[in-house]
Amino acid sequence: MKYKIGYVFKEKRGFTIIESLAYIFLTTMILASGISLFTSMYRAYLESIQLSIKYNNYQNFFIDLDNIVSEGGIKQITVNNNQIKFLKNDEFNSMDKIIKSYDGKVFIKYTRNDVTQTINTMLEDIDNLEIKGKGKLIYFILHDKDGREFIKCI
Repeated sequence: MKYKIGYVFKEKRGFTIIESLAYIFLTTMILASGISLFTSMYRAYLESIQLSIKYNNYQNFFIDLDNIVSEGGIKQITVNNNQIKFLKNDEFNSMDKIIKSYDGKVFIKYTRNDVTQTINTMLEDIDNLEIKGKGKLIYFILHDKDGREFIKCI
C-alpha cells in the first residue's frame, strides 16, 4: 500500500510484530474456546449414550419378563422374599424359572425336577429389585443406582 506524506512516498510491507502477536493471541483464544466447547459436548454425548444403554437394558428386562409370563403352561406363580417362581406343567417337560435379585444383579434360574439346569443374568448394575404380590397382581419394582424407580405389573 502506498500513501503520501508530503512529497515522499513510503511503502508498507507485511505485518508488524504487534499485529502478528495480536493475530496469534486471538486465534489461540478462539481455538481454545472451540476445543473446550467440543470436549464438553462430546462428554455430554457419551453420558447420554450410557444412560440410553442403561434404560434400554431395563426395557429389555421387562420385555423378557413379559415373554416368560406369556409362554404359557404356567401351573403356579409363587412370590416370596423378593423372588418369583414360575412352576410349569409337567406335561410340557419344560423348566421352572426363578427370578431373584442378588448383589446388584437380576438372575433367572432354570430348574427341572428341583435340579438347577442353568443360571443367567438378566440385568446388571441395579440397586434393588422388589417383587410384591397383591391378589392376582405381581409388581416388579426396579430401583437403579441413581434413585429412579421402574414399576411393572404382571
